[in-house]
Amino acid sequence: MNRLAHGSAALIAGLLLTACGGEGSSPAPSPAPSPPPPSGTALTTTNYQNALKLSFGAALSAFSNARIGVIQVASLEVIPPGLGATPCPVSGSIASQFTDQNLNGLLDKNDSVLMQWDKCNSGQLTLDGLMRVDVNDLVPLADGREIALTATTVGFKVTTTTPGALPLTLNFVLPIRYTRTTTSDRYVLAAATYRSAASIGEDALEMLTVDLLQDYATNTYRYSLSGSADSQFLGGQFNFETTEAFTGVLGEYPSAGRLVATGSGNSRARLSEEGSALTNPDTILAAVDTNGDGVDDAVEPDLEWSSVFPLLMFTSFRDQVVVAP
Repeated sequence: MNRLAHGSAALIAGLLLTACGGEGSSPAPSPAPSPPPPSGTALTTTNYQNALKLSFGAALSAFSNARIGVIQVASLEVIPPGLGATPCPVSGSIASQFTDQNLNGLLDKNDSVLMQWDKCNSGQLTLDGLMRVDVNDLVPLADGREIALTATTVGFKVTTTTPGALPLTLNFVLPIRYTRTTTSDRYVLAAATYRSAASIGEDALEMLTVDLLQDYATNTYRYSLSGSADSQFLGGQFNFETTEAFTGVLGEYPSAGRLVATGSGNSRARLSEEGSALTNPDTILAAVDTNGDGVDDAVEPDLEWSSVFPLLMFTSFRDQVVVAP
């Protein structure tokens, strides 16, 4: 059975459209060097919100694509037979082919799966391209297991009927470690590279780290991210990191947390649960200090969370239904 449902594919690929700022069979790559100091983009009163939204949106897109690999293999014990092309809801097809490296019939380290979307049209989205998922490690736990994967693609095409959304071309190398227990799911994306190109330019993330913990015993989550962004849309590079992890109750936007973006000229912008946003669960403060003097030059005290990040990211993944094609 194909573990990647049409519904799940459309859901995850749909999330990656948030990022629009306005290899093959090789083994997992070595970690990239640390990003250089920020240069090229000064965060100003006119662009700081776009920079903050890009940090969240592009990281979400990278995470969502890595999670496709998790969905495809994380629950498998044995290697399934290769599936031929399965029709997509409107047109096109999706197929997957597993490679059992040691021919023992079990999912092990060094096994892989190649997924192919052939102009797969689900109605609102059309996906076209290949994604390879390599199993780098697999460790059984007392009440679950931990699996390390790398998802890789080159030239993956995404188009949508959403008004104003531009066609995207994706290139990425996404190492992710997934730990599942009876009471939690944790996803850690580390030293990832992700590039999303559209007609207005390319957004690129380097040394991307994402850490999401969903704790079902307490019905809470913790989310953090960091990396270096280089956006042609914004005119250059800036760095971003959560100086305080975003935390909250599953199914709700965060009640605490802070993301800081750093650009050239000592400019700094932040998304932070502070001020009036603390009492409004659907908003967050956005502000920018354009010259590093410690004084905010522009503040949006109640930026709608929905304009930054979909609530879906903060809901329980175990509650999301996956229906096989």
